Amino acid sequence: MVSRIDGQEPGMRKGPDTSLNRSDLALMARGISNTKAVKLRAAGYTLGKLQQMNRAALRKVGIDTLAIDNILGDGRPAIPSDKLIEVLFANRFTCCVCRNHKRGVVVHHIRKWAKTRDHEVPNLAVLCTLDHEKVHTKSELTKNLDPKTLRGIKKKWEGEVAEMDTEAILDQSRQHTSAWQYFNHLRLFELATEQRIKFKQLNGYETAWRLDMCDEAGLLLPRPKDTGYMYDGGDGQALYTYVRSVLHASLEKLTVANISNDLERGALSALLSVGDFILVQGSHTFSPRGLSHRRPGQTTDGVRKANQVIVEFTFDRWEATSNSAHGRWLSGRVDVTTIIRVSTISRTTSGKMRIQGTVFAVALGFSGFKTREYSTYPYRYGVRAISEDDEEDDED
Repeated sequence: MVSRIDGQEPGMRKGPDTSLNRSDLALMARGISNTKAVKLRAAGYTLGKLQQMNRAALRKVGIDTLAIDNILGDGRPAIPSDKLIEVLFANRFTCCVCRNHKRGVVVHHIRKWAKTRDHEVPNLAVLCTLDHEKVHTKSELTKNLDPKTLRGIKKKWEGEVAEMDTEAILDQSRQHTSAWQYFNHLRLFELATEQRIKFKQLNGYETAWRLDMCDEAGLLLPRPKDTGYMYDGGDGQALYTYVRSVLHASLEKLTVANISNDLERGALSALLSVGDFILVQGSHTFSPRGLSHRRPGQTTDGVRKANQVIVEFTFDRWEATSNSAHGRWLSGRVDVTTIIRVSTISRTTSGKMRIQGTVFAVALGFSGFKTREYSTYPYRYGVRAISEDDEEDDED
């Protein structure tokens, strides 16, 4: 069972949690908590300015001895930014011990850097300032947070975090049963076959087989092609029920990362790899390549652009699940949720990050995955982003 964070639904983040501001990351890399880093920057203290101060002055602004050593070059070198971002996201910017997302956090070396010289992610743990003090205090309390125990706690929490976004998708799908506007049937059934999904045990299989929509093994049979969309006809609802069950069964075996609030080039460069499954909620633009509105081959480009990040995919609009999906929700500019497997990650000539992939499903009516308004609201403190109308000039 996936844990909630203080009653918060899995996969849903209700407000700013930390900062990806470069100044804040530079301070966190040297042992300062995220909340303290934000306050220092707000007061006009950059890393460069702090490095010009003496120890007494640094203590006066509330920086502890370990962080002072790191800032002045007498301690360990800074944690590389990609390692820092990776461990922060893997722990949802939340202490792996107490799991209280309202507390400021620091990135702690499980085995001391002075002994290991190890900045790699397996040796890094996200701790709140209170639990971090316990680790560095020689008392009976610290016996519960020795390196072996802390690694186990971290592993357990990161495993639950990895499941949160996927569980949130399933929760939303169960609540909004008719939300799915498109399925990539070929890729979805290929994935389900790879996962050894037992099709015969899924909801809707018996009806789909009896209506000759799938073979006895559960694989889809060809649909009538002289139609506007794949689900046209009286048996469309039965087909939808079965395919939705296949999607649910596949999702239960996947890790899907919700990046809707995290369209940051620095963060995604550290987090994403080819083959990853991502969820993207927000304003998408769907552009048909041709004029055909019937039969397969209604090739359509889908794009989500915001904050110097472009997510692109191509699909066949014929595979829409309803007449309204075909005619309205998969055309023009629409606020939807997409599940995509990453195929390539690159940069445009103007420096924007381009993520291209295969879309597996498109949903309408889901809420909560995206809470950040890129044009006006800094989801993370200090990050004000470019408008969502972040159009390419000559690189489309």
